[in-house]
Amino acid sequence: MRKFLFASHAYLAKGILSSLELIMGHQDNVKVLCAYTQDGFDIKQEIKNHIDALSCHDELIVVTDVLGGSVNNEFMSVLGGTDKNVYLVAGLNLALLMSLAARKDEDTATEALITECVEEAKETIVFCNTLLQKTKEPEDEEF
Repeated sequence: MRKFLFASHAYLAKGILSSLELIMGHQDNVKVLCAYTQDGFDIKQEIKNHIDALSCHDELIVVTDVLGGSVNNEFMSVLGGTDKNVYLVAGLNLALLMSLAARKDEDTATEALITECVEEAKETIVFCNTLLQKTKEPEDEEF
């Protein structure tokens, strides 16, 4: 079974899950990790708990908030040492999560699915002022 873990500094993961569920309904296969929100928070132990809970048939797609951030780095340090099916993506955003959630039950290989969803999500990151400028520019007149 494909499972998801949204992991972030503070409550971004919880908030984005709320937005995803508003749009796409309840997501049974999603958990969140809101790092550093309580005294004594041990991210290494939290990661271990999530990975240990996986069966040999499960796949866990972890989506963290920022590449190079401490949350992502801690997951990176664990990936090489586990025999579980764990995939890590940095760049938590709603477009990516909607794509992953919509396609979670496809038979597509997980690595291919993630790659396709990441590419789709990249296309949704746009500087909108540029789009507005393009619509304001006069069209070339044909002579």
